[in-house]
Amino acid sequence: MAAGEKVHIVLVGPGNDPHPTVKALSEMGFDAVMVDREHSLVNPETVYAYVRAGKSLGVPVLVRPEESYANWRCLLDSGVSGLMLSMTDTVDEVARAVDRAYYPPLGHRGYGLGMVPAQLDGMDPNTVPHLEMLRYLNDNVILLPQMESLRGIANLRRILALEGVDGSVVGTFDLALDIGGVPEEASRLEMTRAAAVESALAEVGRICVEAGKPAGIGGVPPEDMARLVDAGYRLFIYGTVVDDRLEAVRDTLLKTKQLMGD
Repeated sequence: MAAGEKVHIVLVGPGNDPHPTVKALSEMGFDAVMVDREHSLVNPETVYAYVRAGKSLGVPVLVRPEESYANWRCLLDSGVSGLMLSMTDTVDEVARAVDRAYYPPLGHRGYGLGMVPAQLDGMDPNTVPHLEMLRYLNDNVILLPQMESLRGIANLRRILALEGVDGSVVGTFDLALDIGGVPEEASRLEMTRAAAVESALAEVGRICVEAGKPAGIGGVPPEDMARLVDAGYRLFIYGTVVDDRLEAVRDTLLKTKQLMGD
């Protein structure tokens, strides 16, 4: 991601068997799996099962937690590779998340080494120097605040300037609803292609390019994902896989990559 390459991430919800699901999604060509706890009933124990599957298969596992401000530090301690935080509108909100997500000196994440060995990737906490482990964990956490309002976009430059913030992902439907003016007869696709939404997406892309951090997008069809590459977008979110139904995301990924020329 830091190299500016396109990254394809798939959301997973309830009703899947973690190990075969992660394996199948990786073989389809997805770069990472993201467990969606904002809009699903996936429990923390299942998140850990996804983490173990991801570690064994070499696939990063991220989480979108229920809230952007609480109840996710145990998920980091389980070994997840990062968080996508919904409804983050202000610099203060994201700064608090940075403070909770990173160990000193960057933040004040609570000490939980040794509780779940998966987060240490094979390092022995009894022999590896303590500060070396903390640096390793800080260097291997991704924090992606979502832009889902005009207020958030207005603050995006300062949010991206925070150390520990790795990029931003637009929540297209919530952004469209925040902008307003949606005609009664508009479909989901028409709503996300409204002129005001297109303008906001372009602004997010410009800001992220200026900051040298990737912009991400979810909730749009392959044609729009491919078009947004030229606007600076590099993270593409697909989903959601529920009850072992994988075919739809496979077909969407294939079409998107074809349109991107990959």
